[in-house]
Amino acid sequence: MDMGGMGMSGGMGMASSGLSTPVNKAIAHGYWYAIAAVTGFLTCIRILSAVQRRRRLRLSEEEPHTVSSRPSGVVSQSYATTLATWRELAYPQPWYFTGRISKYFSPLPIGRWLILALYWIIVLASLWSGTILGPRDPMYAYKWEKVGFRAAWVSVAQIPFVYLLSCKFNIFSLATGISYERLNWLHRWAARTVFLTVIVHWSFFVREWWLADFVQVEIQMMPMVKYGFGAFAVISWMVFSGFGFFRAMNYEFFVAQHICAAAVLIWLLFSHVPAYARYNIWMSVGFVALDWGVRVVWGLLRNIHLLAGHVPHSLGYEIELECLPGSMTRLTIRNADFSWKPGQHAYLWLPRLRPFEMHPFTIANATQPVVNGGQRPFTMLIKAHSGFSGSLHKAALNSAPERRSYRAFLSGPWGVPPDLLHYESVVLVACASGASFATPLVEDMASRQCCVRKVTLHWIIRSEEHFAWYGGSLTDLVERVQGSKMCLHVIVHVTQSARQGSQAVRSISLKEVKDDPPAVSVDLRSDEGSSVSSLAPREDEKTLLPRELRHGQSHERSSLELQYGSRPTVEAMVRGPVEAALGETAVVVCGGLSITAQARTFVASLSDERAVHKGTGAQGIFLFTETYGW
Repeated sequence: MDMGGMGMSGGMGMASSGLSTPVNKAIAHGYWYAIAAVTGFLTCIRILSAVQRRRRLRLSEEEPHTVSSRPSGVVSQSYATTLATWRELAYPQPWYFTGRISKYFSPLPIGRWLILALYWIIVLASLWSGTILGPRDPMYAYKWEKVGFRAAWVSVAQIPFVYLLSCKFNIFSLATGISYERLNWLHRWAARTVFLTVIVHWSFFVREWWLADFVQVEIQMMPMVKYGFGAFAVISWMVFSGFGFFRAMNYEFFVAQHICAAAVLIWLLFSHVPAYARYNIWMSVGFVALDWGVRVVWGLLRNIHLLAGHVPHSLGYEIELECLPGSMTRLTIRNADFSWKPGQHAYLWLPRLRPFEMHPFTIANATQPVVNGGQRPFTMLIKAHSGFSGSLHKAALNSAPERRSYRAFLSGPWGVPPDLLHYESVVLVACASGASFATPLVEDMASRQCCVRKVTLHWIIRSEEHFAWYGGSLTDLVERVQGSKMCLHVIVHVTQSARQGSQAVRSISLKEVKDDPPAVSVDLRSDEGSSVSSLAPREDEKTLLPRELRHGQSHERSSLELQYGSRPTVEAMVRGPVEAALGETAVVVCGGLSITAQARTFVASLSDERAVHKGTGAQGIFLFTETYGW
């Protein structure tokens, strides 16, 4: 970004720089004023939402028979209508791809495109306003430099924003409550925007130098130009290596080289940008320094246990590894001396297994009551792939059956999961290991005072042996809510099973079964007709039944059910609970791109179909999606 004031000749460059710098600097400041305004707006929305949550919870406690999530009054109804309209506009993701490579080119949800459109309008307005000169303009001789300088300012002004969005601990997330990992998409697109504006910057200067036959002389006279082209090369590498396909090939290598490239880019930009614009570089350094400083200090305090108020004999935490069916590893810390929110994640470092890697994994259980002198059980369920997770699973296999312990260090917990306590109905859809995100949310609702009256959890797994991942937890949850105001329906969909016929769908209902259960009724339906037969439950199925059910107590409300058949549609899982809801419904979906995109589009169409908060009496639908990987 040659902003030093030299163009085709010394006098011309200095003149255009002197005339343009105040305006360009004001535009660069205006860019950050816009960022601050958006941050302030989102912070106000966060405050309004917090006030609404507290009001609903208080009303639910004071008047348990009311539906506190229904808006009352003109103000709350207007807010609900506005929110529903935005959701219907922003949620849909009608186009997505599922191929091994094509999936990385799936278009964003419409809401993200709208955010990008607003961002690009700000950038384009900053880039081109007042820079297009006509032949009669007295500055027409500097038409190339004028655009080049403006593009330089617009580019360098975005650099701190790109670095800010890459930080786990950042001011934007603190103010708005939007977790850092949910900003990764914007970080990548902001970097791609910088890549394009930098092309405008150097291409206009090179065009001017080429017309004057001045390219080689300029490069020899101005060392900063060389640093500028070096910075552009680094930006280009970071943008292209940041595409999902390359990240997925070797994520550990991607992270390492990305951090190194970001550091080199800061040095190149500092050498290229003139002193009066280097505050942008220092802003970037400040954001990164704050992030790493907080993470290092927080990590040290966490792992030497000062945050818990005591110092044990050893650093870090002792973990146990256990193999589960389906190449799954259960990691357990029995002496966790900290709390977390359901749905949060933590970074895990095991120097003994992978000394140079730290990976994030979802915490697979909600915070439980304090036991053993201020310590809680802490678990993670980790699907074995290549790299870090594969090493964990191999270690678990080698240590079976005695569950050999390892020393681990944690960073976190991180993330801002959805608060579901103030909704009337909640529908959760989890695919395979996505249950590690959904199940803690259900555990939290079952153990706290909340507005929720009905919870439906759909868990989709390929094989019935995968039920061992969460079978005990789900059964305990169904047992725990017996007699409470909250009704819990857990439906486990087994899509590939030895018990499944080629044209049949079998449904096994675990309702009203005694301690010595009779044969479980199995309903067989096929394309040719229907028939009824019976099948005695296996011994492992008996152990999955809640104790209250086994002792003959009635179970009219909550239930746990296993269904064998094809994968259910999003509509089949979501429509019923939403239409039966008396107040606002929360829909949480955790899985791959296909099911989250389908959920986005269906929830938006269902809201529009029911004319939510538009005079029909239909209540709002909130959607939260969590996809595999970032």
